[in-house]
Amino acid sequence: MFSSFTKFSGPLAALMIASAGCSSSDKPELTDVTGTLTKDGQPFAGALIEFYPEANAGASYGTTDDQGNFKLSYTTGDPGAAAGKHVINVIGGHTVGGAGATSNKTAASEGGEEFAVLADPDAPTKRSAGPPEPVILSAEVLADQANVITLVMP
Repeated sequence: MFSSFTKFSGPLAALMIASAGCSSSDKPELTDVTGTLTKDGQPFAGALIEFYPEANAGASYGTTDDQGNFKLSYTTGDPGAAAGKHVINVIGGHTVGGAGATSNKTAASEGGEEFAVLADPDAPTKRSAGPPEPVILSAEVLADQANVITLVMP
């Protein structure tokens, strides 16, 4: 009976030691980050915000709401971002309100019904060969405090 115990205790001990080295302590200390994204003074909605720290840590992500507000979550799903300087990718999105919003113009159909014109049919269209490039910004997340970051699209 003793010999069968030693036969399994070696691999069991090795497994316990190996698993002790893998823990959630590898994750950096996170700081809450919220903010607003605007373009031309208007909220920028529906954009994916990616914060990539210059330090050796994982990225944090958020999506802007209809008011351009976002809240970051670390790559593990925990709220926040690692402290330090970050390169920020902004992917997608659109302005809300202002000159880029829907028009108040109306038009009539052949049956006489009015409907809203959503775009100027005479405006030149912009064609692209693929998806737009992400906009790259930068910001610094400060440790030990809530960070409210205002991002402005060029």
